Parts: sequence; structure tokens; C-alpha cells
Amino acid sequence: MANVLQKNQEILLSIKKIGINGEGIGYYKRLAVFVEGALPQEEVVVRITEVHDQYSKGVMVKIKGDPSPYRVEPLCKYYGKCGGCNLQHCDYQYQLKLKRDLVIEAFQRYYQKDLNIKLFKDTIGADMPWKYRNKAKLPVRFDGEKLVTGLYEENSNRLVYIEDCLIEKEDIRETVRKVCDILTRYQVIAYNPKLKDGVLRHIVIRSSKFSKDIQITLILYKEDARTIKIAKDLIKVPHVESVYYSLNDDLDAIENFGANTIHIIGKETIEEKIGDLKFKLLPTSFFQLNLAQTEKLYNTVLRVGKFRGYERVLDGYCGVGTIGLWVAKAVKDVRGIDNNKQAIINANNNAIENGIENARFYFGNMLPHLNQFAQDDWVPDVLIVDPPRAGMDINLLRYLQKYPVPKIIYVSCNPATLAKNCNHLNSKYHILQIQPLDMFPQTSAVETVVVLERR
Repeated sequence: MANVLQKNQEILLSIKKIGINGEGIGYYKRLAVFVEGALPQEEVVVRITEVHDQYSKGVMVKIKGDPSPYRVEPLCKYYGKCGGCNLQHCDYQYQLKLKRDLVIEAFQRYYQKDLNIKLFKDTIGADMPWKYRNKAKLPVRFDGEKLVTGLYEENSNRLVYIEDCLIEKEDIRETVRKVCDILTRYQVIAYNPKLKDGVLRHIVIRSSKFSKDIQITLILYKEDARTIKIAKDLIKVPHVESVYYSLNDDLDAIENFGANTIHIIGKETIEEKIGDLKFKLLPTSFFQLNLAQTEKLYNTVLRVGKFRGYERVLDGYCGVGTIGLWVAKAVKDVRGIDNNKQAIINANNNAIENGIENARFYFGNMLPHLNQFAQDDWVPDVLIVDPPRAGMDINLLRYLQKYPVPKIIYVSCNPATLAKNCNHLNSKYHILQIQPLDMFPQTSAVETVVVLERR
């Protein structure tokens, strides 16, 4: 369908739903128009800013008539400028409804069998929807006087300098200020994206609620002995107990960390706790960013698993073993697999540290281990997967169609790939429950737990 709109054209648009990036979506002569900041049930005047073959984007000029009853005044002064949040203009309970709607729409679009709407449960919300993030990856710039950090504007390389963030833990922002003061005093050179030169690109900071320790990693554009030496002084900042650096000159890399992350001073790991389980974390360890919601997520896995104590559980994409160790107390034994070698070392150490003897973790790709387990007469009763945003590996999906395990508990941060993967499996599995959970309040991101049972 050819686009019937033109750039800078103003139109009247009824907003029907929310998109995956928090934008309002309306339809102009059946063409989707995405409008940042608009909410369902609102009629808005929109100026078109982008025209594409299948859709357009626009900015809201004004709301015509009454605003949505769920519209609220954003608390953050940077809201609408930085790209960290995109739903602060919504009442929190309404955010939870919108996230359930996003999951429903993904399945309506990508899952090719009918699903009873009752399978989609209400979103599990956060008791505290502010100050929850325990880790931040912050680009660094020199503002003419000092080093500053910020977040990128949505869909842009423009950096918005930020002094305070309402979704980061308070100790993170306080530490960042002190770190920037020290690095400014020593005249550490920030990376300049226009000149493609400089040294310091990002500061990555992780804070432990349990130990109160803080871990700092400096992401450097190039090796610089002086900066690395200066970084030793960061251990003087209150609560900083671990300092690293990592080299990354790939400007297109999604991941901040380079191939190697090198310890400079202090502890090699900091310790965090979920429930009664303790975890030692390296800078590169994947760990959930919202601890309170993580506990709810893992308890959801326990609840929907309905474990009876005899199950053999395979923890796919296991990372440092958090989910596998959480369910270990309720099942016969757990085996986890991940292709991150350091994560597997962490996972096995975490099992030892927590006195868990019925969980073991294996490095490598999934299928060779699954085949070896089968030869050893170890066949899983339950598969738990928590894959990256891209979803499950196609080879694993094919394996499950040939050798379907009785039950799959699929934890996902991407409703689209979740629905596509479930559709791939629908000849062998039917869905018992779809449970959304809010890991990231004030954003449109949604975590989902789906239970699939072999037909």
C-alpha cells in the first residue's frame, strides 16, 4: 500500500493502541501512524515527521477533546528528551494493562492457532516502580568543564546529560557523580564521537543491594596506561569495591564490553542476593536489573512449574544459574547449559556457595549436551528457557519437535519472538498459561512467562 501522507502534513488521528516502544498507534486510511506520547482513547492532531512505505511517524501537536483518563504528569525533568523511559505519562496501573495488551497483540499476530483470552493473565506489577535499576551503562562526554554522563535520545546519537535518574538506584547516581569528579580532576579524556578520538567511552556501574558494594567498569576506546592507572583511585569512592576496564573500539557494537574485561583493583566480584541465594558477580555476568521483580519472576516459574519433586529440569540459556538454582530445591536435579564459559564457571561456583548439590552447569551449545545427556539416560521432564531477545535457537526448536519434553517454561523479554517461537512449537505443544510481569516500570518492556505442555 502506497503511503498517502506527506512530511509536515497535519492530520487528526484516533489512537487505538500502544506500540512496543511506548508510542501511540492510530490509522489514517488504514496506514499505521506512530505518535510518541499519545495514548489510546485520545484524539490528537499530529504533524507527520517521517514517511515510509508501510507506516508513518508523527509528533503530537495537541490533544483534541479530553485527554486519556490514565494520562499523568511525568515526574522526571528529562522525560521526552532521554530515551530511558517511554511510559511515564501513564498511570502505573494502566502501564500494566498496556503491557498485557502488547503480549496479547504479539500472539494475535504471530501465533497461528486460536488462544482463549483467559490464558493471558494480568501483569504482575512492581510494589516500587521507581529507583529499581541496579546497573547502568552510561556514555561519557566532556561538556567543556567536566566529564558528564547521560542517556541517548530515542532513535538518536544525541546524548542527554543527566544529573539524576528516577529509575536508577540512588547510590548509582551518587557514585557516578564522584567518579566523574575524580576523572575530571585527573583530566581523563572522554571519547569524542565527531572526531572519533579520545579514551573513555562509557562508565558501567553495578550496585549490590545485599552487600552495598559497587562495581565500576570503564569502557575505553583504546588502551591508555595513564587512564588505567588513574582508575585505581576510584576505589576511594565510598562503597566502590571492584574496578575493571574493558577495551571496545567497535562503535557499532550493541554490547559495551570488549573481548576482555580486565581487573584493576579491589575485589574480583561483588555479592548479591535473591531470596536466600547468594551470587558472586563479575562485571560481565548477566543478572536481572530489578531484584524485587526478579524474585516475583522466579517464584512465578516455581508456581507455574507445579513441581512435585521428581522432575529433571534443564535450564537452557542458564547464565550464572539463577533460575536453575532457584528451582533446585523443588525438583530432583537441574542441569544448565550456556555458551558463555565464564557464566558457567560462575553458575557452578554459585551452586557450591549456596550448598546446592543437585544442580550442575555445562558450557557449550545446547544440542550436543542434550544428545550426550540422552545417551547417559538423563532426559529432562521440564525445559526452562530464558533466551536473548532474538529468541530460541532454530536448532533447539527443531530438536523439540522431534524430541518434545513434557513441559516447557519459556521466560521472555520479547513478546514478538516469544509468540513466533511458540507458534513454531504449536504442532507438538499447547499453551497452558501466559503470564506477563513488569520488570521495567515506566518503560514499555515486558517480561512474559509461558507454560507449554506436550500434546
